[in-house]
This record gives sequence, C-alpha cells and structure tokens, in this order.
Amino acid sequence: MIDTDFTLFHGLASTCSKKVRMTLYEKGLAFKSRLMNLQAFEQHHPDYLKINPNGVVPALLDGDAPVIESSIIMEYIDDRYPQVVPLVPADPLLRTKMRLWLRFSDNVAFDAIMLSTWARLSVKRAQSLSSAELKEVIDRIPTRERRDRWAKIAADGFTDAEVLDAHNKMVNCLQKLEAGLCEGAWLVGAKLTLADIANIPFIERIRTLHPELMAMGRYPALEDWETRMRARPSFDKAFCFTDDPRVADLPKL
Repeated sequence: MIDTDFTLFHGLASTCSKKVRMTLYEKGLAFKSRLMNLQAFEQHHPDYLKINPNGVVPALLDGDAPVIESSIIMEYIDDRYPQVVPLVPADPLLRTKMRLWLRFSDNVAFDAIMLSTWARLSVKRAQSLSSAELKEVIDRIPTRERRDRWAKIAADGFTDAEVLDAHNKMVNCLQKLEAGLCEGAWLVGAKLTLADIANIPFIERIRTLHPELMAMGRYPALEDWETRMRARPSFDKAFCFTDDPRVADLPKL
C-alpha cells in the first residue's frame, strides 16, 4: 500500500462509500478510516458538516482539504496518483464516455436503489423515534430534500405506486448496463476504469435486495462483468470492509 494523507469519512453500507473504497484499494492507496454510524445520524454532526455541508457520505480529506461527492472523489484520487494503476482512460473520447457512466451511477443507478435501501435501513429507524426525537433528527438535516423525505417516510412509508416506480427504475438500470456491456468486456475501453467501479455497488445492492430481478441468464453480459468485478481483490476489501474497529458495531446491509 502507498502512504497518502487521505482520510475517508464513509458509511459501511453506503453504496457511494463502497465505490470510493474500491477505487482506493484498486490503486493500492492507504487511507485513514473514519467510519460513521449513519443510523445514529453522525453525518449531521456540526464537525462533519464543516467537511461536507450536505451531511452525506463519503467525504475525503487530503490533508486538511475536503473533497466531496463520490464520483468527484474517485476522479480526484486518480488525478492525485495518476501513475499508480490508472483508472481513467488517456483517450479524450473514452474519458468522456467514462464520465457519462459516472453520471449514470450518480443519477440513474443511485435513484433506482434509493427506495429499497431506505425501506431496509431508514423506515423502521424513523418510525422507531418519538415525535420529539424525529423532529430533532429532521431539524439537523442540512438539505430540504432529505428533511422532507425523512418526514414523509416516518409518517407514511412508501405507496404502491412508489414501489412500482422503484421496480421499473431498477429494471431500466439493469437493461442500460447490459446494453453497455454488450459492446465490450468493460463499460469503457479494453480495461477496468472508474466507470466500472462507480456502478458495481448498485448492482450488488439490487442483487442483495431484489435477486429476483437478476435471474440467471436474464442479463448475460452484466452477469459476466459482475463475476469479474467480484473476483477482484479490491471488491472484498471495499464491500466487506473490516479496516476499522467500528465495523463490529454498525448495521450491515
């Protein structure tokens, strides 16, 4: 492992944290872990909000300089250590294609798994709080969108229409990735790039929560890609993360 000044603030089950962890392990870069208990809302603590005002994980400190937003963090890591296992294509057109897949992971893939993830991790947590506790939690959330979401799921959960919409979004995500991988072994070019790392956490999440959507043979190119991604040493290190003493005390998905 190569020593760095990186400190990663991250969540154990967070898909966006997994993609940053896998980038670090793929490049063989050491980092200090600051694993956060998202179910205890540590991401809304004033000290953390000084690093990431959005109150979400992950966030990276390079020395004292913060970098936020998972796909931006991934590119920053590769830019910072370009000579070590490059994960960004040198060709400008391929680099542009890679960035489109990063945007896909941030928007389409993230949106596809959000409801199922919240249903597993957040609904019961929200509904377990007293009215006063819930108000305190919601008041500390720095963005209105997330405040509104917490208030809604605590009161109503999810409607049948929202569940159906989430199902359709997951199917769309799988179909788009299958189509992309029918063009080659990797999403961009002839080797692994940040595009692959950015999207594998969402496939792992869909398989965990809704394995029926990924029945054997339904998405052959995607299945082959997923098998190869899971075989990489960086996958287990990032997804079955153990390099922090807090792991034993935090909920897993």
